[in-house]
Amino acid sequence: MKNTMKKIIAVALAAVMLALALCMSSCSSYRSVDKIKASGELIVYTEGGFAPYEFIYENKLVGVDISVMEEVAKELGVKLTVKDVNFDTICGAVQSGKADIGAAGITIRPDRAETVDFSVPYSSTEQYVIVAADKDIPSVEALAGKQIGVQQGTTSDFLVEGLINDGTLKGSTLTPYTTPALAAAAIGKIDAVVTDKLTAQIIVSGSNGAFKTDKLLKADGSAAAEVEEYGYAVAKGNAELLEIVNKVVKKLLADGTIDAWTQDFNSKASND
Repeated sequence: MKNTMKKIIAVALAAVMLALALCMSSCSSYRSVDKIKASGELIVYTEGGFAPYEFIYENKLVGVDISVMEEVAKELGVKLTVKDVNFDTICGAVQSGKADIGAAGITIRPDRAETVDFSVPYSSTEQYVIVAADKDIPSVEALAGKQIGVQQGTTSDFLVEGLINDGTLKGSTLTPYTTPALAAAAIGKIDAVVTDKLTAQIIVSGSNGAFKTDKLLKADGSAAAEVEEYGYAVAKGNAELLEIVNKVVKKLLADGTIDAWTQDFNSKASND
């Protein structure tokens, strides 16, 4: 009887280990640099409503992230293929191998780093709040009981949800949108939008005076959230591709190109 039970347990353990191995293989599959080069294209997933990093300008998807990815594609000697998708699907697509890189102003977070590897940071941001021009800029505590719009799956989404759950925003309603601009367009139906600094400033500058924005602060004047850093996402273990991305990003940071692109695309998005 004991031997039979040992055999059953051994078989069960073997089955579990096999299932885990298959899951890990499928969950972390990716194209190697050699395969990317052989295919002739670098597949990048983004979300095209997050100026100045990716947005539509003169009927074309442009932005800081798009320009950086063009340089990565050049380094690899392949063409760039960019797919515009919902933000909250990007890291999953990279993890599964559907995309080689995620480039969408993605904040480097510990939870995301469990499923993808991040490049060196290339930009930083803070959380801002957008309200109607005839309203006062509220402290985070003053948003309690209000309806707040965010871009789904972003740090802004996680921040507001966390503040609702911990009671800071007691009675508030979180309303997710696919882009910050769509959230801002709903102001009037909703009370405020929380999003990243440059994106908030661009939305306000193009609103013909309808909105205003400022840093999201606590009632005591301190920041309601920590400064965030953006990175490019590649599949876990795809070290060779990550090395190439880091090489390109470091060069573009060192020579001031990313700063110049940020200013240029910020201006284009503000005046579009």
